[in-house]
Amino acid sequence: MESYLFKINLSLLLVLVASFSFSQTSDDITFEKEIQKFKKVDEGHILTFEYKFTYTGNVNLSIIPPKVDCSCTTIILPQGKIQPNSKNVITIKFDTKDKIGWQEREVKIQFVSDLMDSRFIEKRLVFKGMVKASKATKEAYKLNKKKK
Repeated sequence: MESYLFKINLSLLLVLVASFSFSQTSDDITFEKEIQKFKKVDEGHILTFEYKFTYTGNVNLSIIPPKVDCSCTTIILPQGKIQPNSKNVITIKFDTKDKIGWQEREVKIQFVSDLMDSRFIEKRLVFKGMVKASKATKEAYKLNKKKK
């Protein structure tokens, strides 16, 4: 009887180990570019960045809606589940209004497996570049400086 229970426990352990070996890894999601640079732009423009990626895993994924530090950043995620062996796009829009000087922003994207195994893949998407002050901002700065 003990031998029989041992075999059952061993079989269950092997199945459990095998199921974890098929879980998703960060290599299953490949972005064409995780870092995007923009040339010097005038303040007030809305910049759009497309982060194209390929998912080569074997189960559906969901994306946890990311939190952003500023209302100047909007994220557009793919609709529905991320299907195995699919190409997708995450779009990030950045409003440069009142954002002057060097800008470097990071957005953390978390992908979660539909297997309910509490595993997730995290990717960091970055955009950076220089924003030039508009004439109106420069004049407002000069007025504030004179008042002091």
